[in-house]
Amino acid sequence: MRKLAIDRRAYGLVVADELLFYRVYRTSFPGPDDAYFHFDFTRPRQITVQQYNQAKYHAPLMPYQDNEAVAFLPTGATLRCSPQDSVVRCFSAAGQLLRELPPSIEAAMEITSITVDAAHHLWTAVPGFHQVAQYELASAQKLYEVGGSWEPGELNHPESAICYEQTVFISDMGHQRLVQLNTRTKALQTYRTFTQAVWEYRRVGEQEVVRLQDGLYVL
Repeated sequence: MRKLAIDRRAYGLVVADELLFYRVYRTSFPGPDDAYFHFDFTRPRQITVQQYNQAKYHAPLMPYQDNEAVAFLPTGATLRCSPQDSVVRCFSAAGQLLRELPPSIEAAMEITSITVDAAHHLWTAVPGFHQVAQYELASAQKLYEVGGSWEPGELNHPESAICYEQTVFISDMGHQRLVQLNTRTKALQTYRTFTQAVWEYRRVGEQEVVRLQDGLYVL
C-alpha cells in the first residue's frame, strides 16, 4: 500500500473523469466550511463546492441534503439518502424529486451508504445495525441481507458499500477489513485486511483507493 499525500481528514470520496474528488473538515464537524479538492495522483487541487457537486451528481446541482449518499440508475436518475432521515429518494436526471421509496427499506439506524448493482437492485449499508442489505427497487422488498443485529457479527459497523460489476465491496470498519460480496451467488469473502478502521473504497481507473483511519491509501 502507498499512502497518498492528502489531508488525513479527507472524506466523501467521489470518482469522476479519472479524478478522485473529496472534501476536508475545516471545523470539528462536516458542513459548509469544508474545503473541496480533486486529485490526479500527482497533487491535490482545491476546487469549489459546485465543482465537487458536479462530480458527485453528474449535474450542476446543489445537494438535496449535505453529506447524503448518491447512487446512479441507468436512466441517469439518482437515488439519494441522507443519514439524517435515512429515507431513499429517487430524483430525475434534472434533479426533480420523483418519489420516496417505501419505508420497508431498513431504517432501524442510519443508512450511511447506498449503491446499485448490475441488476438494478439497491444495496444499503447500516453500520449501527451491522447490516448490508439488497432490495428490489420498485417495491423495496428485501431480497438479501448480511448482518442485521444490534451486536457485531459477520459485519462490524459496515460504513460503506459500493458495487463494481457483480461485486459489492463493503468497508467493514470494525473488523478492519474490506469485504467482497458476489451479487448473484451471495458468496462473501475478505478482500483485504488492515491494522486500522476502513471507511471507504473506490476505484479510479486502474487504481484502488481506501480511506483508513489515518488517511487515504492506494492498494
